[in-house]
Amino acid sequence: MQRPNITENKIREIAKLPEVPFLSEDLIKNLSDLCFYQSPIMDSNILFVFGSNILHKEIANELTRTLKDFKIPTVVITGGIANYSASYFEPIAESELIFSNIEKEKFPDTHFIIEKESKNTLENVEFSKPLFDFSKVQNLIFFSHSYASMRSYLTLKKYCENANFSNYQINITSEIQGITVGKDNWYKTEHGRKLVWGEYLRFKTYGVRGDFSIKEVQTKLSIVDDIINDYE
Repeated sequence: MQRPNITENKIREIAKLPEVPFLSEDLIKNLSDLCFYQSPIMDSNILFVFGSNILHKEIANELTRTLKDFKIPTVVITGGIANYSASYFEPIAESELIFSNIEKEKFPDTHFIIEKESKNTLENVEFSKPLFDFSKVQNLIFFSHSYASMRSYLTLKKYCENANFSNYQINITSEIQGITVGKDNWYKTEHGRKLVWGEYLRFKTYGVRGDFSIKEVQTKLSIVDDIINDYE
């Protein structure tokens, strides 16, 4: 498959694929506990899709299966046009690319909301707020990249404190055929190790400054910190 064009614009605050230190078995286990969130999907008020610059058709297919199996009146699909340095992108909003792969006519009773301006996880939620009243949500399903599922959950919870959450993890491909980036195998590939280590760095930066609350995962984060400090 031909890769999209590369953009050379905005520099990420934290590298998407940072250099990774030595990962012991203990550190791998606790990074998995910190970064991955999983709860079985249930009937919900809303299905929220975090933006993704890859796997648009696959996300749409899983979204379609979920709408067939569960009662969900509203779907919010987020994501603008990626403009980060060295990121692969298409000049169409990520949300529109996902939405274009859904057979909308099969779901006449579902209200689709498409957010087209956001460029990161926090913006995915914040830019959706004017389009949907999150304060009344009781049950919410979210789709996100697997390695970012805990951060995605905590970001949504900032605006839906009393909701029950369930989710679908999007396991992206790695540099080794047949091995995706999921909770049980991320550490087996260089790509997976870099993505998950980047998530830890985001907890230390975005979480500490309040982009999302880290209170719920503070113990897990402290355990990872302690393991890393023991290396030094």
